[in-house]
Amino acid sequence: MGKPPAQKNLASKNLDWDDLKVALAVAEARSLSGAGRALGVDVATVARRLERLEAALGARLFQRDNRGLSPTSAGEKLAAHVARMEAEVHDIRSNLDAADLGLAGTVAVTTTDVLACHLIAPALGRLQVQHPGIAIEIATDIRTLNLSRREADIALRLARPEQASLLARKVGEVGYALYATRAYLKSAGQPDAAAGCPGHRLVDWPEDYTIIPQVPWLRRLAKEATVVLRANSAHARHQATMAGLGLGLLPCVMVGPKDGLVRLDTPEPAPSLELWLAAHQDQARVPRVRAVLDFLAETAVGQRSRLAGRA
Repeated sequence: MGKPPAQKNLASKNLDWDDLKVALAVAEARSLSGAGRALGVDVATVARRLERLEAALGARLFQRDNRGLSPTSAGEKLAAHVARMEAEVHDIRSNLDAADLGLAGTVAVTTTDVLACHLIAPALGRLQVQHPGIAIEIATDIRTLNLSRREADIALRLARPEQASLLARKVGEVGYALYATRAYLKSAGQPDAAAGCPGHRLVDWPEDYTIIPQVPWLRRLAKEATVVLRANSAHARHQATMAGLGLGLLPCVMVGPKDGLVRLDTPEPAPSLELWLAAHQDQARVPRVRAVLDFLAETAVGQRSRLAGRA
C-alpha cells in the first residue's frame, strides 16, 4: 500500500488465516472501511492485518486509484486463492454437519425485523416441537448478509436473490396499506387522496430513502400532507401511527386487531414486495438447514393471505 515490502522467504513466516480473510474482504469491498464492516472489525485492524500480510508475502497486494483500493496482480491471485480456500472450508463443515449433526445445532437466519417479529418468532414453538435439537439465530441486519460467504444459513428477504449459487423460492408477497387511528380520523377527517391528503399529518421514511416502491407511492398519495415523523424503523412508524401521530403506510402483517388502527381505502393499492426464501445450495443439503427451510416455507405459505394483507 506504501513502499513495496521487501521480498521474504515464505517458509520463514506463517500466514494468518484472519489476515488472508482481510485481503479477500478488501478485494471485494475496494476499501478498508468496507472490509471492516464486512468482517466486523475497525479500520485500524484491517490496515494492520493487511500490512502484516504484505510483509509476510513480500508483495504489494493493493494500490489506491480513483475507485479506492484495487488489487494488484498479486492481490487478485491471492483473493482468488482465499475465496477457494474459504469455500473448501465451508464445504468441509457442511459435509461434517450433514453426516454427524443431523437434525441438531444452530441455524442462522437473516431477515427483516418485521418478518422476524411478526412471522418467524410467533411460529417457532411449532419448530421446537418438530425438531427440539435445532436452535435458531436470527439476524435482522440492515446489510444483506452474504449466503455464499456463509454469513447466514438462510435468508428470508423482500427481493429476489441474485447470487447464482443460491437456491431460492418465492413464498409469498408482503402487502402494505395506509392506516390511522379512529381518534386521529375523528379529528382530521377522512383523507382526500385525490387531492393529496391536505390537512393531514404523515408518518414517512427518511427523506432520501426511496429504495422500495412504497415510499414514492406514499409521497405521491399524500403530497399535500405535513410530514411529522421520518423513521427507517417500521416499528417506530407503527408505534407513531398507533399513537395517533398521523397517517402511516405499514406492512399489513404487523398490524393486529388490538392496535386500534383503521385501514384506509386508497385510489390504488400500495405496491407489495415479493417474499423470497434462499439458501446456498451446499447448505441446503445440511439436514438441520433443510428442516428450517421447509419450516419457513410452510409458515410463509400458511400465512400468505395475512402477509399480503388480504386477511
